[in-house]
Amino acid sequence: MGSRFKIVSALLLLLSACGKSILTPATLTNASAGLGIKGFDPIAYHSTSKATEGKAKHQSLFQGVVYQFATAENRSAFEANPERYLPAYGGYCAYAMSNGNIVDINPRNWAVIDGQLYLNANIVAQGLWSINRPEKISKADRHWQDLKAAAVPRPNLHDRR
Repeated sequence: MGSRFKIVSALLLLLSACGKSILTPATLTNASAGLGIKGFDPIAYHSTSKATEGKAKHQSLFQGVVYQFATAENRSAFEANPERYLPAYGGYCAYAMSNGNIVDINPRNWAVIDGQLYLNANIVAQGLWSINRPEKISKADRHWQDLKAAAVPRPNLHDRR
């Protein structure tokens, strides 16, 4: 048990050390290069219970972020009700958020709980998040609200008074 504890402790430290601590309005959604969920189809998690890569020919822009879909039908479903399909916590890791950290995700580590898509950084984070999930979701919800409220606006370079 001693070596297992050391490995888990090291992984937890690594996960928490990777987090950013501040957000800006531009980073409230985890979308490197403007692409949400790393190009994976947000509808497919719900409809097929699979992490499915989207296609550039089936994309939609929502709040400055491009989302890609496997089919035109999925794109239409998203456009009809985007908030229903957006991932929790702006698409950042649910486990990390439960600890107050902002960490990137692997779109293949996910769960849909009560209609909400949750993403995680890796299989370790996914497993840890699954332990006492309701409590982790409650903590993550509180941290996310606090982080959003404290989002540091980018300075307006055109407004020099």
